[in-house]
Amino acid sequence: MNKQSGYVLRREDIDEVKKLSIQTRKDFGVFPNVPLGSDIRMILEKEDILLCEYPFADSEGTHTYGNITWFKNGEETFTFIGLNTSSYYDEQIFALAHEIYHYKTKTGKAYSLDMDIEDELIEKKADRFAAELLLPAEELKNRVFESFGSYDISGFAELKILRFVARLQCDWWLPYKSLIKRLSEENHITESVYLTLYELECRDQNSIYGKILKNTDNEISQLLNKKTKTIGISNRVLETVINNYEDGLIDDDEFTKLLLLFNKKPDDYGFEMVDELDDELEEYFGSED
Repeated sequence: MNKQSGYVLRREDIDEVKKLSIQTRKDFGVFPNVPLGSDIRMILEKEDILLCEYPFADSEGTHTYGNITWFKNGEETFTFIGLNTSSYYDEQIFALAHEIYHYKTKTGKAYSLDMDIEDELIEKKADRFAAELLLPAEELKNRVFESFGSYDISGFAELKILRFVARLQCDWWLPYKSLIKRLSEENHITESVYLTLYELECRDQNSIYGKILKNTDNEISQLLNKKTKTIGISNRVLETVINNYEDGLIDDDEFTKLLLLFNKKPDDYGFEMVDELDDELEEYFGSED
């Protein structure tokens, strides 16, 4: 997910992205008025996209939200999405939607081996696609009118707008700043209102917005603002590892080590290791890393 803001999408770019997001929802069998939220993971399973979750640390002032890669094994192509679970949970959802754009369009570093850095135009399109996929423009327009009786809400009190945004966030699970940007890019608020709202503290539960979100739905507020630090891999990959062990393609030690990479143990799947673990495995299990 790219944070750059220098490039401004053309009308043609936006129309292209909107059409793709609408078609993607149709392909996934999801109606425009239905939030995706955490169900986006089921879409990945449906598309045979393998999800690898790991809490990657920040480095040199940068933060990676997610990435996509693929490789071929004979006639079969495998697609992986790596998700940084040291991000907030709502950012994780947005990152998955962002990577789905790369998957649908076959763009980005994963598909262009000579690309040293992500192309800013492509990344802008991927971010806009993610926003459109998670909260379609027409549904946002309907929600705005239902709540305000107007499509331009710039003249309404800030607290009223923040309560509306909190309800949107609890229903659609986008990050606060992404929702403020949605209101701006769909012309529901002016540039000056956008800048004011965008700079508000949104993660601290003692901030104005934090209090509003918490009292709108405390459980969802806690979830969206949590850095889950999850370590995991798609069930399809784990099942392949288990099948390889059962077929004798990997031994006890290798099986245990592979499961341990994803915080799993053989007895989680009903296997009892008769032999004692070797020193290396004992050191793995005793490590806090």
